[in-house]
Amino acid sequence: MKNRKSYEIKKLIFFVIFFIITNFLSIQLFKKVYFENLYINGADFISVNDITDNSSLQLPRRLIFIKTKLIEKELEQNISLGEISITRQILPFGLRINIQKGNPVAFAEREENGIKIKGFVDKDGNFIKEKYLPERKNLIFPINIFGWKKDNKKLISIILKKYKDTNDLEVIKINSEGFVTLKEKFLQKIFLGSNNQEIEEKLNLIFDIKEQLKKQTIHKKIKSLDLTDLTIPEIKVFIP
Repeated sequence: MKNRKSYEIKKLIFFVIFFIITNFLSIQLFKKVYFENLYINGADFISVNDITDNSSLQLPRRLIFIKTKLIEKELEQNISLGEISITRQILPFGLRINIQKGNPVAFAEREENGIKIKGFVDKDGNFIKEKYLPERKNLIFPINIFGWKKDNKKLISIILKKYKDTNDLEVIKINSEGFVTLKEKFLQKIFLGSNNQEIEEKLNLIFDIKEQLKKQTIHKKIKSLDLTDLTIPEIKVFIP
């Protein structure tokens, strides 16, 4: 009888604690998130205004209704600082925004509404606006990228990774039609065209051609390499 009474008391205590916790969580989830409830880790120069200006997040808003995955995607596209993760938290109450900054490997330029925006690109092709990496502003990078677009991110990443162990690459230029031109120390200008499906094959061919030409003195006279059409690659040389 005594054991049963003790069991009933423990059971009651458990349900009381359970009720208090669930009630507390429910209250917290339906509380409104304000600007002061945003906690940003990993990038001291990113402000709460940067977060709201570059995403669909509108405050105040109830915690449970905030679409964290959508906001992550928007921030990665618009701020492009690397990997961004957002979690709801009860204590302290609010949103935790973790930013893992990418490491820039090239200077870059993109166009937004007819205005040229300066910044950097990391090895994965992510564009990072100059204002978000103020400590890198005066650094000189060996590679310059012009015409960055979100659709070309993978293409740029493939090119950068192919050249990462060399010092040859100087410029990646992509025009409004998607035509890709490289400038490098060895082969001068390289026209890759706009068929991005063949990019890896074209890059492999570039390195094969360089290996062959290094065995000859002709490489010093090369003006350009045209790989727009892989079936008819064309090398132009300087004619005195």
